[in-house]
Amino acid sequence: MTARAQASPVVIYVNNPSSGQSDTETAGHLVGELSGPQRPYDPHRVHREFPVRWQAYIHAHYRNLAHVVNTFQVSEKTARNWWTGATGAVGGHVAVAVQEHPEEALQMLFAAE
Repeated sequence: MTARAQASPVVIYVNNPSSGQSDTETAGHLVGELSGPQRPYDPHRVHREFPVRWQAYIHAHYRNLAHVVNTFQVSEKTARNWWTGATGAVGGHVAVAVQEHPEEALQMLFAAE
């Protein structure tokens, strides 16, 4: 007996500038500007761009390196690498970010551009 994996729907976070709120849409059901040709999902691109996204998140929510060190319990060197965008975080640290700033972290780190 073979089991077929069912594809999960893709959810895209959409900013609505007129209301200042975010919403979600299922891919393939978008209207307006986002309904045009969709770029295929590229996990390698996501991985390459993650340090820049992580840096933006860190700068938006933390005052300085000491604040980053204390919140994430990382070394000063790691905090500096994040602050400068040299590296991104790993899963456990991303989980802390999502717990600290649930909506903002998900939007900044994972929303489609």
